[in-house]
Amino acid sequence: MAPQQKQPIYLPSSFEALRQGEIISNLLQPKLRIDTLFSSEPTIKFEKHPFAIIVTQDCDLEQDFKARQFQKASDKLLPSILFCQLTSATDMRGRDEMGSDIWKRVKINKDERYHFFQKVKPEEDLLGEGLPELGADFKRYFAMPTEEVYERLKSEAQRRCTFASPYLEHFCTRFAYYQFRIALPEDHFSEPVIQ
Repeated sequence: MAPQQKQPIYLPSSFEALRQGEIISNLLQPKLRIDTLFSSEPTIKFEKHPFAIIVTQDCDLEQDFKARQFQKASDKLLPSILFCQLTSATDMRGRDEMGSDIWKRVKINKDERYHFFQKVKPEEDLLGEGLPELGADFKRYFAMPTEEVYERLKSEAQRRCTFASPYLEHFCTRFAYYQFRIALPEDHFSEPVIQ
């Protein structure tokens, strides 16, 4: 039996500005087919993201939304929104590289590359359906034009829920840390201990 939750992790999405830490379902991302790049008729294919989470800063999303509402040409308009792909925790656990030692760290958010999301209850989901346990691989991120995201939300894409504080800050800090890690040319070497 799951422990009783005192503070909410998720809140249902609203119809206002998009939010950092908001989960979107059924988002179609257009991608140019590289094999048609230099042809006279380049072809677009669509990658469907069953779930994605917004990682763009909240203040930028809010300023962009207000500028669009008042139809102002402004430096506050965002050209694109940054997302991190989400997959079901079951699919993530099933990856070849996801051994039991790594999974133990992932499911408690102690592995720097991955983030685990507990399931979303129906009352926390704007659609009232709830969401399964999900996982993010911080190497799997993408951007889409802001205007296109808002248009897709009028058709197939759906706003579901947002992270509540401090879970939002925890997720965003972990994502940012992973993006800013420094690759060292060599690991530190430890001398053998003399007995």
